[in-house]
Amino acid sequence: MATLSGLVLTLTQTDAQKTLKLVGISYDYTLTCTAVECERHLSFDVSADILGDDVLRDEVLAAGIDRHIVECDTGPIEMHRSFIVGQSLLDEDIGTDEIKVRIWARDSAGGETSADTGIVRGTF
Repeated sequence: MATLSGLVLTLTQTDAQKTLKLVGISYDYTLTCTAVECERHLSFDVSADILGDDVLRDEVLAAGIDRHIVECDTGPIEMHRSFIVGQSLLDEDIGTDEIKVRIWARDSAGGETSADTGIVRGTF
């Protein structure tokens, strides 16, 4: 199965976004396919879940967003994605919010893999 690595999450807010109560979410990942997946010309349906990091069970704030297709390649595929969400979506705790993104890659043969970014803390 392909692997996900190099996951990085960045949350940004310009002055205009603060006024509009929006937050920019950017994430990077590398998808590395196996030789068999490349021989079979598989494609990957990739999506992201935004999670509030909690002690017992992470809270799903948004699921299956930013869906995109990645075609298999023999070398590592480096991706940079970004989108904007309402600030209130990230308000998952009283006080400091702990946010991470889980990347899902589902291949056209039915296999899937996932990996989480590191946690970004902020007050939303």
